[in-house]
Amino acid sequence: MTRIDLRVPFAEKDDAKRLGARWDAVKKVWYVPAGLDSALFGKWLPREPEGNLRAPSYAIAQSAAPCWKCGRQAHAFSFLLPAGHEVLEDVAADESDEGIWEWVRVETPTIVHYVEQIPLPVQRQMSALSGNSYRLDYSKTTQSSYWMNHCHHCGMKQGDFGMHCEPGGAFMPMDEHAASGISLRFIGEPFAASCGGYSVDVDFLNHMRRF
Repeated sequence: MTRIDLRVPFAEKDDAKRLGARWDAVKKVWYVPAGLDSALFGKWLPREPEGNLRAPSYAIAQSAAPCWKCGRQAHAFSFLLPAGHEVLEDVAADESDEGIWEWVRVETPTIVHYVEQIPLPVQRQMSALSGNSYRLDYSKTTQSSYWMNHCHHCGMKQGDFGMHCEPGGAFMPMDEHAASGISLRFIGEPFAASCGGYSVDVDFLNHMRRF
């Protein structure tokens, strides 16, 4: 059984001890010993935060890609975060340390994908530009719901993998000419999201157009 460390406020340490939690004097942390049901310690269990990306500003990226269903060129939208955005990462030293989350500053821009949650102000900005063709929907491929593009001709869902993860995709340009086909509208408002993927950096950023 993997050890589970707890986040117990000092004022509640006696309550945790009565339930069977043990104190690690080296790491200075309470933990659930083997054989005990971790559910007993629910209020102190580490939890993965809901959002994992944030930035003081962002850009809406617009590109185009052929619809896999009707074959016509369709609008495609995504979010670009500038250098200096932050990513929430688990910085635990090893598997025995669970749920040690810290915001880490990233000095390169990124384009996000598989976006699961975005705040209402960001939704409104995107809807104003995309005409609601970029919206929350369910994917049978990923067995989850995320914000995805829809063909503005036939309405068919357009998954994120081909646009963001395959070389030459709408948001993965391989040369300066392809990058020039991406337009950016920068928005001076905070961005926050829960998403399943983001690029390490964005090549050819200087060749993307502003609008």
